[in-house]
Amino acid sequence: MPNGGPDNCGTCGFNRRNRGIWRNPEPDETQTSFCEIRGVAVLADPWTYCQNWHTRTRSPIGPIYSSGAYEGGYRRIPWHGLVAPESVQSGVCSECGASIDDGISIPAVESAPITFC
Repeated sequence: MPNGGPDNCGTCGFNRRNRGIWRNPEPDETQTSFCEIRGVAVLADPWTYCQNWHTRTRSPIGPIYSSGAYEGGYRRIPWHGLVAPESVQSGVCSECGASIDDGISIPAVESAPITFC
């Protein structure tokens, strides 16, 4: 289990591969993880989260989050809509201009990715 918590998309009943079973011990590994409430493929389901795991309601609540190890431990980083943040090992922060050794990046449609330290 990821250190980011047990409440991840890999254990969610709304993940199509779990067939409505929460913490399914035998998910359908032939299926790509897919969030049935948000209509999006979840490629890193053990490291992806949302509030609907806790409420078990079909109306989306808040953003989807990715988790990763950052300074001070694991952090949940919100997606930008249906776009997951990606880890980056170098670059310049789009917000403060600092050099990045370990940060995140959000793909942008009409420009270079937006990076954060």
